[in-house]
Amino acid sequence: MQVGPAGGPGPVGQARAAAPVVQARTDPGFFRKLMGSLNVLRQPTRTAMVMSGIGAAALALDVAATANIGNPFLFANRRDTWKEISGRLESGRADLWRAFFDEVSPNWQGEAEQALQTHLRFNTNGLFGVLRKVSDDMSTTMQGQYKEVLEYDLSVFAIYAASAPIFKTLTALSTTNPVARGALMAYVATFAGGLGNLVKQFADVYNGYETELNKLELKLNDLRAAFWTGGDPDRGPRRLGLPPGVTDPGNINDDYWQRAPHHR
Repeated sequence: MQVGPAGGPGPVGQARAAAPVVQARTDPGFFRKLMGSLNVLRQPTRTAMVMSGIGAAALALDVAATANIGNPFLFANRRDTWKEISGRLESGRADLWRAFFDEVSPNWQGEAEQALQTHLRFNTNGLFGVLRKVSDDMSTTMQGQYKEVLEYDLSVFAIYAASAPIFKTLTALSTTNPVARGALMAYVATFAGGLGNLVKQFADVYNGYETELNKLELKLNDLRAAFWTGGDPDRGPRRLGLPPGVTDPGNINDDYWQRAPHHR
């Protein structure tokens, strides 16, 4: 029910908490284009590893480094989704308070008005705060992972883009020139070291991601505590609704719901 100068008692009036519905976003195709270009660069690189005679370890690192490439759009999409949810939650919280101060407080008084204000201040407002905090932290974490994944992808692409022309040249010369073959073997060893550093970089990204997820899990404990008795779903949800008397039209114009003097 709405609450206004002529309306019956009710919790919200015109305002409603905005549902966290977000629009689908289109993948810009960065990852697909990157992988297409990278696969072209890997061909001369892998050929050179085989021809060098010492490329077994490098080939294994090649597989590990490129298999760990991820699509940064997935994280950017989740970052924007959680950011939009956070904005909608804040808008919903503000709408509820404006509805109370614009529609209820000027027009009604009595125990019900106080009960509604207490419910909004100490129950609904707190729940909005917890939900928004989780949304903000999720968006921040997704932004961090987007940055880390993008940097890793570009690092992998850069080492292959820089090495592929050199491998092509050394491979062509090594069939007839022993010096070039020695240079090829040395460069494969150097390249393998670079791939090893990339694998370590990915491990750092993964561990950082696990750390952030652990922090978010702790915050989700706060969320569970806000909605479930003892933070345990098995114990049932908390009673978060309004007291029944607040929304009962039969309580209008008695000691529970009283119209403000200028509306009598």
